[in-house]
Amino acid sequence: MDAHFFRALTVELEENLRGRRVEKIFSPADGVWTFALQSKGGKEFLLFRPAKSVGLLFLSRVKPLNPPSPTSQVMWLRKRLGGRRLFETHHDWINLRVAFTLSPFIQPEKYRYLLLDMKNGVSLIHDLPEGFAATVSWPAYDEIKQDSDVWRSYPQISPPLRKTLAALPREQGLQLLYDLKGGIADSFYLSKDKTGEFLPPRVWASNTKQESIFTSAVEASAAYGEKILFPVMERLENAEQRSTLKSGKKKFKKVLKRIEEEEERLRALQARKIEAEALQAEMYRIKDLREVDCVTVNHPEHGEMDVKLDPALTPTENMQRIFKFAAKAQRGFKHMERRRKEVETEHDSFIQSNLMPTADQSPEKGNIQIPSKYKNIAAALFVSSDGFLMIRGKNSKANHEILSKVSSVFDYWFHVQGGPGSHVILKRDHPGQEVPEKTFHEAAALAALKSYRANDSKADVMCALVKDVRKVKGYALGQVAVDNVLRNLHVNVDPLLEAELVRK
Repeated sequence: MDAHFFRALTVELEENLRGRRVEKIFSPADGVWTFALQSKGGKEFLLFRPAKSVGLLFLSRVKPLNPPSPTSQVMWLRKRLGGRRLFETHHDWINLRVAFTLSPFIQPEKYRYLLLDMKNGVSLIHDLPEGFAATVSWPAYDEIKQDSDVWRSYPQISPPLRKTLAALPREQGLQLLYDLKGGIADSFYLSKDKTGEFLPPRVWASNTKQESIFTSAVEASAAYGEKILFPVMERLENAEQRSTLKSGKKKFKKVLKRIEEEEERLRALQARKIEAEALQAEMYRIKDLREVDCVTVNHPEHGEMDVKLDPALTPTENMQRIFKFAAKAQRGFKHMERRRKEVETEHDSFIQSNLMPTADQSPEKGNIQIPSKYKNIAAALFVSSDGFLMIRGKNSKANHEILSKVSSVFDYWFHVQGGPGSHVILKRDHPGQEVPEKTFHEAAALAALKSYRANDSKADVMCALVKDVRKVKGYALGQVAVDNVLRNLHVNVDPLLEAELVRK
């Protein structure tokens, strides 16, 4: 997530969340957190997925489906965070961190802050980390344009931002930089790259054709987060893909740990250069010593120190050996820096491919991949004229299973009015995805064709969100209660429609 957008988002969240109670905590997938919040206008959820390049933080009315049982970490958080309110927000935006003061904060045994860190995840802490929200330094405008690696010293000047500044006339570039320094942002932009993948929201325009503009960072983050998180969540329901992501993260963690260990070893070798300098300064005094394992010498700058020696070598040979290894360590750092960069690039690419949905291209009937979880369900699969997947149960058990096993809460459910019939589920990629009217009518007609109205020319079919359709204890298999009918459709019952839309 871009640091400047994160800054604007957390400022808006402070006003939105102040005084609201955290009612429950969930973890619908590895590395994904759901905080159910007190809300007058219906349930609302703060969704958080830490990840450096594809991190998410947004508010939604839709709660992702949860695993059958919570993890120990979820239970630990529920016990310490559930029922507490969020108050002041502390921003460390350049490091993508935000901390919320918790109630009751005056009790020392209670954790005082909820910390959301895009790089390290969720934690409860007693005190803010050292250096949290420190003053941010900025480079000069000309330095930004001249130094392609300026982001290494000033992480808020990301490569996309530098590219934008370079493309703007000087006056506009200076104005944008001035606004960013002051945290001034009143428009937020969501666009796609050349492959069709969504880019994280930003506070500057990319001037592409596929660009949406929002006046609120909260709205922009929700539009992006729902488009990204929900399709990935559904894909990760596949155990094999979930295992691939988990093992991949574990592999990169091990590689980075080995790099850190090697860097620590090289630092220790390099630090001994001071010892070699101290030996060199006093070589006139100790050069004739033999078979000693330690000698006390004075460094011109660092004062007196004890230097361990190899007794088999003379002091001169020891000095030369230490200098040699220090120089080798210096060369090794360059290699490790290059290796770390390669691994981090590979890691970012791996995370991007697993935590981002496939490019949102125009749906086509022949391109839809049927998830393996549908294979053991007695259901007929159809693809609408607009490319949306529709599932229809073949019997009572299948009606129950398509609702409980393959539906997302934001999918649409269809059933003929006034009598028995099959359930039809119209799949969506995310809660904000719009469905064309023709697809609504095709899904409704498929429901009518497998019902007591199958031989009629027209039928009335009700449509609801899956979240408003519930199974009731004591009802027969496949019977449901509908809390809110979204709309009723009066459709033609065309027997030829099934053959036209059926998935071969």
